[in-house]
Amino acid sequence: MSAGTPAPLAAGQDPAAIAGQGDVIFDGSGGRGERAYHWRHLKGGTQSERALLADADIPQSFAWAMLERDTQPRVVREGPATLLILRGINKAANAEPEDMISLRLVVSGTRIVSLEIRRLHFIDRLIAEFRAGAAPASVSAFVLKLVEVLREDAEMVLDALEDDIARLEQKSLRLAGQLDGRDRAELVDARQDAIMLHRFIAPQATALEALGRVPPAWLEDAAALREEGEAFRRISADLDALRGRAQVIAEEINIAMTERTNRIMLTLSTVSVVFLPLTFMTGLLGVNLAGIPFAEHPLAFWCFAGVLVVVTALAVWLARHLLR
Repeated sequence: MSAGTPAPLAAGQDPAAIAGQGDVIFDGSGGRGERAYHWRHLKGGTQSERALLADADIPQSFAWAMLERDTQPRVVREGPATLLILRGINKAANAEPEDMISLRLVVSGTRIVSLEIRRLHFIDRLIAEFRAGAAPASVSAFVLKLVEVLREDAEMVLDALEDDIARLEQKSLRLAGQLDGRDRAELVDARQDAIMLHRFIAPQATALEALGRVPPAWLEDAAALREEGEAFRRISADLDALRGRAQVIAEEINIAMTERTNRIMLTLSTVSVVFLPLTFMTGLLGVNLAGIPFAEHPLAFWCFAGVLVVVTALAVWLARHLLR
């Protein structure tokens, strides 16, 4: 059975009701006894919009929040329902990790309704676990597992960024900031990745910590959720530090380029100081006019060459003392 095909209906479910409640990617149950719950996962679309707005268990404000195109991680509670909007790493082929995918959930004691606009890789794994009879044991376990996977994916991207920045730092130190164009492009990419990831990781940490401090009734292990929030906080701090390290490398590159430019300008200035008087004298005495002093003297050329040598020596002396 493919990931996009709904699972067989559970006992007591109305097929007509499910068909009318949006584009269902998965519809199934997990847990046992008092911890039993139901999970319905929808894909974004017109039918899902109508289904969410018509769902009596989902507050209207939550439904509209789930349908927003551009979302920031946050947690909102209203009555027995809790809205969680989270972001996960985009692990699709050829995708940029910082292009984080939004996952929207409304959670109550016995029901989870989630919506995706783009596919998050972990959802397929979770659906497979439900179909294999290995679903999380409760709503709390479901949410904690989801948050844990999102955190692990973020840590993997963070480790890769740290490796890239560390390599560029060592190379910049070894070459005194004179990195080539490819390294500078990698530095820009790494810095942008850190900025974009921090944009979503920081509010996600805040949201999870807030949910753990004042837990809803369905959350069985508030301490575990607070730990996950703290882990996201550490990731956020590390991303901020990476952004600062990348900025330091960029400044070292700019300093090295400025010093190189200054050396080139100093060389050009020295050459100008030396050759400007020589050019003036040769230009003045090289005009094709009568009356140039000593033009007919047999030693005129050698005398003029001697004068040029003296002027050159004076110019070099001045350049060395004035253009240091």
